[in-house]
Amino acid sequence: MIEKLFYKGNEIRRRISRKMKVLNTVELSRKALLHNYNYFQKLHLESQVCPVLKSNAYGHGLKEIARMCDDLETPYLIVDSYYEALELKKIGIRTNILIIGYTHPDNYKKMSFRGIAITVIDKETIEALGKLNKKITIHLKVDTGMHRQGISLEELEEVFEWIKKYKNLKLEGVFTHLADADNSESDKFTNEQVLKFKEALGIAEKNGFNIKWKHISATAGADKIFAKDFNMIRLGLGLYGDSPVRNNNNLISVLSFKSTIIDIKELKKGDCVSYGCTFIAQHDMRIGVIPAGYYEGVDRRLSNKGSIYYGETECPIIGRVCMNLTMIDLSGADGAGKWDKVEIISRDPLKKNSVRQIAEMCKTITYVIWTHIAPTIRRIIT
Repeated sequence: MIEKLFYKGNEIRRRISRKMKVLNTVELSRKALLHNYNYFQKLHLESQVCPVLKSNAYGHGLKEIARMCDDLETPYLIVDSYYEALELKKIGIRTNILIIGYTHPDNYKKMSFRGIAITVIDKETIEALGKLNKKITIHLKVDTGMHRQGISLEELEEVFEWIKKYKNLKLEGVFTHLADADNSESDKFTNEQVLKFKEALGIAEKNGFNIKWKHISATAGADKIFAKDFNMIRLGLGLYGDSPVRNNNNLISVLSFKSTIIDIKELKKGDCVSYGCTFIAQHDMRIGVIPAGYYEGVDRRLSNKGSIYYGETECPIIGRVCMNLTMIDLSGADGAGKWDKVEIISRDPLKKNSVRQIAEMCKTITYVIWTHIAPTIRRIIT
């Protein structure tokens, strides 16, 4: 009874929210996402490109991106956790799912493995899965030099023997992760990892395993590794329109983040704005208030530094970015009024509020800017 009331309450809330005015929206371009996917697939005609949807699809929206990717006929959609896999199963995603994050071995007995492959990184995870009376598909992660997760080359022989003990385990994939693939000056470390990974695949073959999926590259690696030995690519950042390889201009940003002017204030010379009075008006001016702050995804490091756009007009952020509010200078935005739309993050790489320029201004990476966009903001596929 309580469960029925809970679901009924959720449905009522959904109906109400659909009728309410939305102040903040994230818009996702289907055309841009498909362009980026096809760009990498054409680069690697002998491989399968698998979208990485972990961390709320890099902040873009797990369910929305999954729906766009479900028709790509790719072997896997890749997530970090069983929770993310379940969220995709709930909305009827048909594509198989690969979990690349860590799952506590005690949780395996409570999990369903239908359409889900699991990453194993140690004997404990292999043993826990092997003891279950279920057919389970696994991908083995090998540590070739990043020293973060995975089986070392020295342990591989023993681990393969360990896997053979459990007839319910199907070793379908072997993979590793590159530590320095975005290095534009030297491929030395990456090449060393490639050689170690080939050695790992040789050990697997020697132990009688016919590995279906061999994957080493994420976005950065996909721009420089074209070995036929590998046949799957984990496409994360590149899917969303950016690349660690800074000279790659073939990608299109998928996401734009829009908000609304909810108030306009007329300042006199000497008036201050926001916490700490870090901005003081040098002349009479007109400012706008935006209902998005660092919780919603306006990085606090953009205080007195970043820009939000009204149409094509750049409006500097003034004062400190607050938890749920940001103030902008409307001096150059003739005609801007209450309830007008503004753009916090633009898909246009030339604008100061493009994700890459925001990241550079904040001395961070685009991953951080995207993943800090609040999951509660409505996502719209355009």
